[in-house]
Amino acid sequence: MTRMIAIIALFVQLVSCQELDRFIPKDTTTDTTERPRTYSYACLDSAVSGNRVNRTLGRAGDLIRDIAVNENKITDEVQSEYGATFHQQMVVEQKEFVLLKDAAVQGRLQTALDKLLAARTRPSKIDYHIYALKDTAINAFTFGGRIYVTQGMLRKIGNNTSLLYAIVGHEIGHSEEGHIKKTIQDLQLTNNIFGEANAGFALQVMKLITASFNQKNELEADYYGVELTHRLQQEVCSAVKFWREMASNENRYSQVEDFFRTHPFSGLRAQCLEDHIMANFGTSCGENRKGVLPQVEEKPVLK
Repeated sequence: MTRMIAIIALFVQLVSCQELDRFIPKDTTTDTTERPRTYSYACLDSAVSGNRVNRTLGRAGDLIRDIAVNENKITDEVQSEYGATFHQQMVVEQKEFVLLKDAAVQGRLQTALDKLLAARTRPSKIDYHIYALKDTAINAFTFGGRIYVTQGMLRKIGNNTSLLYAIVGHEIGHSEEGHIKKTIQDLQLTNNIFGEANAGFALQVMKLITASFNQKNELEADYYGVELTHRLQQEVCSAVKFWREMASNENRYSQVEDFFRTHPFSGLRAQCLEDHIMANFGTSCGENRKGVLPQVEEKPVLK
């Protein structure tokens, strides 16, 4: 507990002095085989992305996590081990996940995964696996190299290979861009402070992977997915169309609600992707539709 108090004190000092930036290395990531990537988040018309205080709070949270749990210890091998344990518990022991045993579907998913992994320019050593789930929700998620795509999502994708690549590439992006590593840090930090939760490891993971990715992480994974899709010479506007269609199932856009969301509104997500595709690939995906969304029931989100 003393250690945690010291960490919180450091957090307060960094935020109050607004000196956090000097502790955070600047992002200098580039693809060595292509022109430098341009990842812009200016399209996120929300307090989360646009407010300096909230950006500072987010960075301070990253710093606390890194101090409490050494990031270097969360290796690719460790992430793969976490993924294997999670899969064992959710599929075999607790039977929370029911796998779709369809050879054609599994073959299609595996082919997409293999091609996307081969298209990476700076590949990790994470051990990837992909599964179809018997679930009608339109969803896909990942943890420790294990990627899950629901029947609902597969029906939404249909025969659109480009969209399949973008969605699976998005999940790969969460791992390759370090988002899952931070989830594991959060998991270890929680256990270090409170001990092993009574709810169990798998439930902790599910809570984290549905809550811990912020709006910037989601866009970063979107960008990563369409970049892999583009390298495979697939068309990249399917992802924009997908999010525009999903926008029709969301509540009307609100900056107040956007502040509390971990995922960008789908209309803004489509706009960000469209801007990214134009800036990086010189491809127009059609009419801009930023911000205004119809008022209907909210959808399941892609994690």
